[in-house]
Amino acid sequence: MRNQDVSQWKVAVLGAGSMGQCIAQFMAMNGHEVFLYNRTPSNLEKAMGQIESNLETLVSLGQIPAEKVQETIKKIAGSSDLKKSVEQADIVIENLAEVEEVKKTVFSQLDEYCAKDVILSSDTSTMNVFGFLQISHPERLVITHFFNPAHVMPLVELVRGPETSDEVVRDTKAFLENSGKEVAVLNKCVPGFILNRITLSVFREAVHLVEEGIATPEDIDKAIVSTFGPRYAFEGPFGLSDFAGIDIYERLATLLPPVLCSDTECPQLLHKMVAAGKLGVKSGDGFYHYADEKAARRDRDTKIMRMIAAIRDVNES
Repeated sequence: MRNQDVSQWKVAVLGAGSMGQCIAQFMAMNGHEVFLYNRTPSNLEKAMGQIESNLETLVSLGQIPAEKVQETIKKIAGSSDLKKSVEQADIVIENLAEVEEVKKTVFSQLDEYCAKDVILSSDTSTMNVFGFLQISHPERLVITHFFNPAHVMPLVELVRGPETSDEVVRDTKAFLENSGKEVAVLNKCVPGFILNRITLSVFREAVHLVEEGIATPEDIDKAIVSTFGPRYAFEGPFGLSDFAGIDIYERLATLLPPVLCSDTECPQLLHKMVAAGKLGVKSGDGFYHYADEKAARRDRDTKIMRMIAAIRDVNES
């Protein structure tokens, strides 16, 4: 039976890739006993090594005391036995491949292995799992979409399905907030949820400006970082529109839509970059060049953590 005290929930995290390991780390850092599942034992070993490295980075930045490293690691039990990994859990967070058949198979097993009130969640970033997963007690199925790096980024999008109960949404939200996350609730599942929809809308227009020769990626990034960056740190688009003036936004929304990019196909620039093997940080080249993937990711994570700390100070002052 699911523990009524969300602070005592035991968490099963399925998949020890970059997202799964960070979610496991975050939950363990915030006092939860964690069962980290991965089919391949060697990947579990790599994940635990990366978690320890992440924790050491937090120590170096003064985010956590040194003793927190081993304290956190001791709360994570790795296993390649799915049943063993989920049998004590109050909530299961799935982070496996974004392949329909993979998820169908695993959730069918979860339906067999877990008690009927255990919350089953998917960390999918794009898929409407409610459309193809078939489990008993579908009222306990939700999407919990974390953002990378999950042990740093504050937000989780909590998406309810057509049969998800109010109780499950309430308890999952309370669990995530008690663990230290900000939670945005979606009352129905739409492709891309909130952030990916808005992110791609901005990115589509940015790529269009590049393809038309209007501005370079460097200048577009400069414009965004120098405006959206500081403002969106404490206000979203609706708060921003209030200060700019709704009448100003009405005028913009009348003048600009006819000239904005409204393509419904993937930009050709992205197809060309993928064909050329320019995949970003993981390949060493994208819109920018990266000599050292690990160093680039470490530098970015450090900046994110420093920004979050600064934003928290601003918002609490």
